[in-house]
Parts: sequence; structure tokens; C-alpha cells
Amino acid sequence: MDGKQLIVQRARDFFAERLDDVAQMVRQDRQDLRGWEEPAHLRAVVRRTIRDGASKEQEETEPAVATLEFGRAAGEPDRGQQREAIGQLLEAGAAGLEKIARNHTAELTSPELLGLETILLLYGRPAVLVSQGQLASVPPPWNVLEDQREDIEVSQRGVGRIELFGHPEYDWAGTGFLVSESTLMTTRRTAELFVDNRTATWQFRPGITAWMNYRSQYQYVASANYRIRGVLGVHDTYDLALLEVEPPQQAAGSPAALALFAQAPPRLEGRPVYLIGYPVRDARRNEPEPITRIFRDVYNVKRVQPGTLRGVFQFRDVQLLQHDCAPLGQTAGGCLVDLETHRVLGLQLSGRYLEPGTAIPLWVLRDDPLLRQAGVTFAEASARDVEDIRSQIERLARSRYWTEVRATINNLYQRAFGNGSVNASR
Repeated sequence: MDGKQLIVQRARDFFAERLDDVAQMVRQDRQDLRGWEEPAHLRAVVRRTIRDGASKEQEETEPAVATLEFGRAAGEPDRGQQREAIGQLLEAGAAGLEKIARNHTAELTSPELLGLETILLLYGRPAVLVSQGQLASVPPPWNVLEDQREDIEVSQRGVGRIELFGHPEYDWAGTGFLVSESTLMTTRRTAELFVDNRTATWQFRPGITAWMNYRSQYQYVASANYRIRGVLGVHDTYDLALLEVEPPQQAAGSPAALALFAQAPPRLEGRPVYLIGYPVRDARRNEPEPITRIFRDVYNVKRVQPGTLRGVFQFRDVQLLQHDCAPLGQTAGGCLVDLETHRVLGLQLSGRYLEPGTAIPLWVLRDDPLLRQAGVTFAEASARDVEDIRSQIERLARSRYWTEVRATINNLYQRAFGNGSVNASR
């Protein structure tokens, strides 16, 4: 399948029977771009806030994500010119959508193809900004994320970027996420940037320290981070590493460990999911240069990227999970989360532009000695069990006998989510 056919096929895959509806949404946004402001859901995908590097005090005193200002680098077109350029792309893309909705063999012009690619990345599989712990506005086709906003914002707290000090080449290594109070999961290839296997034990390379930064923005001061203390283990077969990290503070809004699926969900193909991580541009991928320029602000900050599962396949002696999240940027070490239960399904490995990504289906490692020894949290309860438990908790919370209620809640929590106890910040 050549590039043109791939773009058209992905439009059919992502939008299915909604091609005309999406074209209408796009045309409305194109009209709005003729005004003074970009629609918030477009800004949340193509822009990065100018608070990169802001201090903690600035972050706490400045307005919420809905009112953030967006800046431009020296030499870039002004905001009005950028809005008009995006508007022209949307206009061409909408024309392309309408063509393929009417005719399966329609020939698209080059501007229509570029516009269609832009629409795929803005509306079909967007990379939605996370700023100050909040999910930014989402495109209309993904309004389901708004319904799940609170749970997504809780999930993203436990995902961060592994930052390096003393490394001769890199400021940061990749994404990782908490799987217990003091255990961090990432890929082996990410860990190998700062640790190596010496005398049969994994140790930090001389002169390098690593820190976990759970914040959304770029280049926060080290005092906001948690030090990575050592390597708990590296898997012999899967591209997976577990690191020991300083436990987060027990306070509202603090990072919290994510629970993993203990077994495969009953329905895999087409299941809604989202990937949390810090996309980075990888020159080895096949992203077109015009697309890279348009979406340059997607990279290096925390993003939520929704999509669907494509199933599981066997590759040599390992099982791999396929999904269509994150068609833009490389997010190795990110977590693939189920949109229904907000449990982690997979550890993101790799992907190529507009092609399915691959992740490790973590339920296959439920009884793995490395994960069991590290106390990784696996969730046992079904979605219905969780709902029943929530109802019981609501009733118990009204009881006068707090000691008994607290013990019961902890028992129910452990049944639903595995190891640990109820965290008040949730």
C-alpha cells in the first residue's frame, strides 16, 4: 500500500461511517479559525504552552489550562498567519473527506492529501495536551474522553519522564510509569541509556543519575523530581525493565501507582484505549517533513493519545499487542490504558507513522517472577465488580463506625486493584 492509499485507508478506519459528520466538524472549525482564536481542541493538539521551564510557584499561581497563552519562536509566522495556514489545511482536508465519502476510488490532490493527514492527527488520533495535571480540550469525535476526564487525569499522575543528569548525550531517556509505590516500569531499551549489565548485575553508568519527573511540562527543576535509586530487574525475554524510585508524597494530586490487567479483557479488537507518555520525534520513523513542522509542538510534553486495540499476535517467543494510538512521535515506555476501567493493558514499545503501534500485553506477565517480586499491582476484579464495590463504599462512607468502614474499604480496594491500600488522593 503506497502513501496515498495508506492515508485514505486510515481515514476510513478512524472515521468509518462518520466521514461526512467529521467533514462538517472540520468546516465549522475552519470557519472559527477566521476569527481571533483557534478552537480550544485544536490548540490542545498543535500547540505547547510557553510555560516550559516555569517554576513551581509560577505553575501554582497562573491560570488553568483553558486560559493558557501560547507563544512562538523567533522567526515563526505570527499567530494569525499560523491560524490561516491551519485553516487552509482543514479546508483542503474536508474536501478530501467529502470526496472519499462519495467515491471509494476518488483521486485526491496533493493539498487534499496533506489536509487529510492533518485531520487524521487532529481529530482521528489526536495527541491531547496534559498541562498542570489537567487534560486539555478534546476534539469532538473523542467527546468520550470528556466523560472520563477525572479518571484519565488520575491515571496520568503516575506517568512521567525519566530525566538524566551527567549523561554525555541525552537530557532524558523516555517515559515510565508507576506500578507500585516505589516501582517504575519502562522499556529495557530506555533503561539501557543510563544503566548497563556489569558482572551479571545492572548498575548505573558512572557519573549518571536519573530522576522521575511526573509533571506535564518540559525542563522543570530537579527538586520537583523523584530520584531513581536502582534497577530492580530487566526481563530476559520482553523489552521491559523495573526500576526502584523514591515513593511519591502522600498528598492530594500526588503520583499514584497504576493497576495492571490481571487477564486479557473479554473483547480486544476495537476496544477503546489511550496511551499516556511524552512523544519524541524519531528521525528513523517515516513521518513526512510537512507533518513534522505542523505538529512540532506535540513532542517532548505529556500527551494523552486515544485509539483502539487491533488485537494480539505472536512474534517469535513473545506476544505483542497492537493498537492505533500514537501515529505521531515515539512514546516508548508509555502505558496503554483501557478507557473503560483505566487499568493498564500494555507497555508501549514502538510504532511507525500511521501504522499500528506495538505494546507488551502485561497480563501475560502476571505470574512472572520479576514482576511478582517487585510487587507490581495487578487488578483482579471485573468492571461490574468495581461498580458494585463503589456502591458498597458509598453506603459504608455514611456509617458512623469509621474504623470498621476504613478496614472494609481497604479490603475491597485490594480485591479490586491488587496490592496496596486506598490512597486518599484518589
